[in-house]
Amino acid sequence: MGKKDIAPNTRLENRSQGALQHWIWVSIFAIAFAWVESSVVVYLREIYFGGSFCFPIVVNWEDGKIVTDYLMWIEFGRELATILMLIAVGCVAGMNALQKFCFFMTAFGIWDIFYYIWLWIMVGWPESIMTWDLLFFVPLPWVGPVITPILIALAMAAAGSVIIYYDAKDYKVRWPWYDWVVEFGCGLIMIAAFCWDWENILQVPGDVSHTGIPNPFAWWLYLPAYIFSVFYFAVRLKYILSAGRDH
Repeated sequence: MGKKDIAPNTRLENRSQGALQHWIWVSIFAIAFAWVESSVVVYLREIYFGGSFCFPIVVNWEDGKIVTDYLMWIEFGRELATILMLIAVGCVAGMNALQKFCFFMTAFGIWDIFYYIWLWIMVGWPESIMTWDLLFFVPLPWVGPVITPILIALAMAAAGSVIIYYDAKDYKVRWPWYDWVVEFGCGLIMIAAFCWDWENILQVPGDVSHTGIPNPFAWWLYLPAYIFSVFYFAVRLKYILSAGRDH
């Protein structure tokens, strides 16, 4: 067997090993970064809420506007910086545009899952997967039972990892524009479910029913979007892989 015969196999093996090593290091980063994030949240809860993770959150209104101190603006920046860091890791780890995005999804998913694992280890919270949490505060409060972001994180980590695996194996993993529209559309619907109760969470003045205590979660928005996005991804990936490999 000559050099020309073994070169393609060697190239493919090296590519697969490289992708696996990048995946491992991205996972290590995400797990460690989750500890940092969890620690910061514990500190913030102690500073603002006396260590409590309960609703309602403290919101001050004055002349129809939310009164925010400079620490809140720093917190907004921290949340955005967190996403940018995960994007940066994906861009460094990925060998092409698709891999970069998938490494970001993998990092985000693993980071989010371990964020809750570390919080439970640190302070025994959340008490259950149905415990309510404030997920983000930009531009509106995102709230929901802990199980809801965990399900999304699991799907992101699994989808990203699977695509990285097959892309490294030289499969033609190409997503048409309409696949992106469908998946991002489902994502926007799930975000809408998290933000659906924003007026109540922010205790907007003018309605005594705005207590700040979460109302029943908008499962009617979240579940159909989540189930359809997972099902659609699985069906489309199977079709794309069956189209053949890039030799």
